[in-house]
Amino acid sequence: MRRILILTTVLIVYGSLYPWRFEFAGPARNPLLVLLNSWPSVWDRFAFRDAIINLLLYLPFGAAALCAMSRRFPRGFRIASVLVGGMALSCAMELLQVYLPGRVCSLFDVLCNTAGAGTGAALALTIDIPQWNRQGNHPMQPGPLLLLSAFVSYQLYPFFPVVSLHRLQIAVEQLTANFSPIEVWCCGAEWFTAMLVAGLAIRRLPPPVLLLCLPIRLVVVERTEALHEVLGGVLAVVAWLAVRDRRRLRIALWSMASALLLRELAPFHFSSSAAPFHWIPFGPTFESERQTAVVILIHKAFDYGASVWLLTENGISYARSGAIVAIGLVLLEAVQCYLPGRTPETTDAVLASLMTLILWILENFSRRRGLA
Repeated sequence: MRRILILTTVLIVYGSLYPWRFEFAGPARNPLLVLLNSWPSVWDRFAFRDAIINLLLYLPFGAAALCAMSRRFPRGFRIASVLVGGMALSCAMELLQVYLPGRVCSLFDVLCNTAGAGTGAALALTIDIPQWNRQGNHPMQPGPLLLLSAFVSYQLYPFFPVVSLHRLQIAVEQLTANFSPIEVWCCGAEWFTAMLVAGLAIRRLPPPVLLLCLPIRLVVVERTEALHEVLGGVLAVVAWLAVRDRRRLRIALWSMASALLLRELAPFHFSSSAAPFHWIPFGPTFESERQTAVVILIHKAFDYGASVWLLTENGISYARSGAIVAIGLVLLEAVQCYLPGRTPETTDAVLASLMTLILWILENFSRRRGLA
């Protein structure tokens, strides 16, 4: 788990300090005083959204930090160490953001980050996987559980419900907007794969129960739902009931591969001139609106992570699976240079590689604990 801890720390630092263009010139400012006087004055749903983002950002850090610590230390000491470490990392990032144009230093972010680290530590402490196994319960598989969490988070983020007839009416009216037959197939592939993952992550959960995310999302603030998503879910349930267990893995693999291909190259209207290729990973993501960026990032993390996981479940090593997905995405992004309106970049390949590394580490962790 030390590798996961290092990886999450690197990602936090990269995302917090992007685009790494510091400005130390200008009026002298004490960053500590700026931080101490940066408590937000307005509380609305956007503040709640930012709080959720900052909490979730440090949740993997807290869980990995606790698992990386030796169990010889008392439980209270380990939790306190994680809280102090999360607070120190968050304070360092916020203080450096004083010198980053366009970034806002916030003491509330430090509080949310520290709470996220503490929540991650509490979850890692509560879900004692080896203890579950010794008691005769089914062993939890960290890889599928991670993918399931990513899929549900993509469906329900930012987890803030607004229950009103007006909101429900608007959501229903938007169902038929931007309907895409291609997306019916792509969403069906995602739902089918998510049900396959859910069946392994939580054995007692009937996989079609995942479709409850669709009606719940109707009342999630700033989220919309399309008819092709609903039809894709129905298609996945029909395929799930029609296909036998031993064939589901292969069908999920080929359906996800075709979905990635269709999404990357649709609508297949190519131009003769090439658009510039963006080499800095996650650059366009950080520059876009925060909620949209988070939804897209979680969505892609599931798609690419699930594709790698499906390849490994079909007998291919993690190294080869990650290489296949990453190289395939690089080639598709290169083709996108000739697709108007698309932004070819390295983000997708880097994200696929990161998901491969995380899944490989979790797989090794479960094997060492005798869970795989």
